[in-house]
Amino acid sequence: MNTLKQLLLKALMIVFFLPSAAALAHEIDPGSIDGGFMVTRHFTGIWDQVDHEAQGLALQVVEQVDASRRAVVYWYTYGVDRHSAWFVGVGNLVENRMDFELFESDDVGFLQESEEGAESVTRIGTMTIVFESCNRGNVSFQTDHPEVGSGSFAIERLLEVMNTHCSGGISDDMHSDARFGEHMVGLEPARENVSGSGFARLEILPGHMQFEVVVKDLPDGDYGVHLGSLYVGDVTVQEGHGRVEFASPGEPGKPNMIFDPRGQHVEIRDNLGPVLSSMDQGFEGDNHGHHGGGYGHHGEDGHPYDCQSGHGPGHGPGHGPGPGPGMGHDLIDCVEDGESLEIEIDLENTGLLPNARGEAEWEMNTARVRFTVEIDGVSAGFYTLMVDGVEEGVIEAREMYDGYVYGRIRFSDSAIHGTRVLDFEPRGKVIEVFQGGETILEVLFPEE
Repeated sequence: MNTLKQLLLKALMIVFFLPSAAALAHEIDPGSIDGGFMVTRHFTGIWDQVDHEAQGLALQVVEQVDASRRAVVYWYTYGVDRHSAWFVGVGNLVENRMDFELFESDDVGFLQESEEGAESVTRIGTMTIVFESCNRGNVSFQTDHPEVGSGSFAIERLLEVMNTHCSGGISDDMHSDARFGEHMVGLEPARENVSGSGFARLEILPGHMQFEVVVKDLPDGDYGVHLGSLYVGDVTVQEGHGRVEFASPGEPGKPNMIFDPRGQHVEIRDNLGPVLSSMDQGFEGDNHGHHGGGYGHHGEDGHPYDCQSGHGPGHGPGHGPGPGPGMGHDLIDCVEDGESLEIEIDLENTGLLPNARGEAEWEMNTARVRFTVEIDGVSAGFYTLMVDGVEEGVIEAREMYDGYVYGRIRFSDSAIHGTRVLDFEPRGKVIEVFQGGETILEVLFPEE
């Protein structure tokens, strides 16, 4: 029988006989997540044994017909006869490592014809690869093979798949036809004598995911954020309010997402158990297919900030006139690598809707610039956002649960499908939220 067919059949048999949890993509052990990254499809490539001559691994992260991910490794090395030898492993992805069953194929001749019933593949042991980063790792192996035995060696990435970028976050494994957009679920009290509330938001854009949890009216302290039974981090509540954000790829102030909220419900827990819960709500699973039509009101041709060279009139030394309506900020000059700048301010209620509240935030790091306006305490519906007298978008306020209504609009300098393009300068400008031609919230946004 064809050797590769044997290997594939063995791989499928391993999947069928594993417990269902072990066959899932990116199985994550219960408890806290550490390490800061996960193994994704972008670990596919050629890896060099840095301490050995002309030896290494060819890794492939593959998706099976049941949508689960597995890993295949081809270990090319040499036998005691100094002739080339190779071994093949098939295994699972678990956090930042790959666990393989290791096989050998022998007694096969050059261009030997495939023969039904021929068994040339045998299991010889196991191999584990633990990655330190997207480009380095350590391999250990245990076999009963008389020449291979057991041992370990270091590896470094030599080649990667064209047009791929490894961040070690869940966005690395997004499908090309992933369903982009924003999904929100409300959080309500999960037990008696809890009066808090909140929401969780998942944003999916090409090559980017962001997960955010906001809570309010809870006693101050640290609360665990759980997706199903998986703990993913803490939200700190101060003066009754708390917020935590994760992003993939990770950004300053936003830890790398090495978990997938899709298909999960959300719980906020203290040492007694759930405090807030999304109850029977949850994020939609990993369905493919674009919503279509795009979401940005400026369209794909809107001008983004230029993080490298600066465009437009510029602000500050070294930023002369440039081509186009952009703001001309050279982010490399404005923000040190790994740092971020944030400006946050509450919107002032004009008295037309006494319960209306709002907040505006501008944030910048070396990856992106964002401007966000949030409102609540209003009726469900549509509200116009004006910046310096110019309409920049419409905020849709939606009922989350039990009468709690929330709306948000977000702009980013990344001119990509699924986001509004930040082609205006909010700093130093009057921000207004209108309902029916009347201003309900307003503020002069600070310049710094």
